[in-house]
Amino acid sequence: MSAPLVWIIIPLALSAVMLAFLQYPRLLKTLGILESLILTLIAIIQPIGNVLRVGSVVVDISPEFNILGRTLLLENSDRFALSLVYACLLLYLIVMDTKSVPAKFVPLSISITSVLISALAVRPFLYAAVLIELAVLLIILMVREKQDQPVSGIIRFLIYLTLAMPSILFAGWLLGGSQAEATIETKMMSAVAFLLFGFMIWLAVFPFHSWLPQFSQAVNPLMFSFIFSVIPVITLLIIMKYISSLLWLKSSEFLSPALMTIGLIMIVTTGLFSSVEKDLKRFLAYAVLLETGFALTMLSLQSSEGVELLYESFVPRILSLGLFGYSLSVLRNSGITLSHDGMRGMLRRFPFATVGVLTSLLSILGVPIFAAFPIRLEVMNLLSQSSQSNVLWIIAGLIGGLVGTIRTFAQVAFPVGEKWEINEKISQVIVIGIAVVILMLMGLFPRITTGLISPFIAEIAVLW
Repeated sequence: MSAPLVWIIIPLALSAVMLAFLQYPRLLKTLGILESLILTLIAIIQPIGNVLRVGSVVVDISPEFNILGRTLLLENSDRFALSLVYACLLLYLIVMDTKSVPAKFVPLSISITSVLISALAVRPFLYAAVLIELAVLLIILMVREKQDQPVSGIIRFLIYLTLAMPSILFAGWLLGGSQAEATIETKMMSAVAFLLFGFMIWLAVFPFHSWLPQFSQAVNPLMFSFIFSVIPVITLLIIMKYISSLLWLKSSEFLSPALMTIGLIMIVTTGLFSSVEKDLKRFLAYAVLLETGFALTMLSLQSSEGVELLYESFVPRILSLGLFGYSLSVLRNSGITLSHDGMRGMLRRFPFATVGVLTSLLSILGVPIFAAFPIRLEVMNLLSQSSQSNVLWIIAGLIGGLVGTIRTFAQVAFPVGEKWEINEKISQVIVIGIAVVILMLMGLFPRITTGLISPFIAEIAVLW
């Protein structure tokens, strides 16, 4: 048995079968939880290439699987991605409300996860663009909930991510797959330009970011946070693999400044936009952009410390975005308009959901005692060794985000009425409470995050 068969082919087949049982949402949720739990545990405990023993059954998990003349390759260095993505899927399936989230979310979210993993595994690399486009089409099917749903943001999402596919394919054709050196300078620079354009669209980099806030307004916040907890992570890992396979690109003088500039622009512009934003669903999109800006900044450090920090940042990123999306979905399902006007005084009516929103924002911004704080601090410490002006730009962006968060807090804490109520369900209170405590513990004890990725440190990709 091969690793791609375990984490890609079998989940895809099971998700296709699940589509026949959409009238049984609770059954689908249970099956989805079991499937994602098993796949997560196998990824954590089973090295790829070793023998898996289950009682008297012995299974040899090989890294390679050939299909349609192409190769799917999952190595030990991919186990972190497998564990992270399927654990993320598990969390979302656990917290989903079968009454407010369509039953199709279960099979389609499994399919999307499997297709994204296949994009990470496919060889030659250029076919990753086709597979990500397939994931985009599946996402469109998943987020369309009703006929009167606004579609402009969804259409822009489809258009922009579709534009990335021919750009990546053309760049791959110019470079001839995964060759180590480019013999013609013009050909090399053209390929880099097309790659950069495709990756910028995938990551919603400024100025190709306008579709992301519009998409967040058009879809369920829980679905949005799931999609953009998974897609940017896989995209960043694909970028890292591609950089490591091209020696001339990895050693080029322009790579680090380009990544640094793009990352800083994203952080600063996101802070500026969020400082004046009144729509919390758009704020969720800006949180995604801020995280991506920091991820590119970590890559620009061109050091093993930067890569390890990037891997560590994935855990609080997923938890914070998940809490943000879940809290917003609780408020949305209760008929609350997710704007400053609609959220006025909500701290007294929905205290746990409101605290969940504020906690996730503070964690994403890297406020002390929350999960992202140790990572943000270490990034700025490493940056200060080469350029203190870059640190000032980051601080400026974070201040902008903090201004937006304070404005949001002023609205939700506005004293509308004197009576305090708890309108959340007990299950919702438990989920939000656990998430808030975990984010605080990870901020107070950074070794928790380090411990989660330490089993994979020796296997993760090292670019420099």
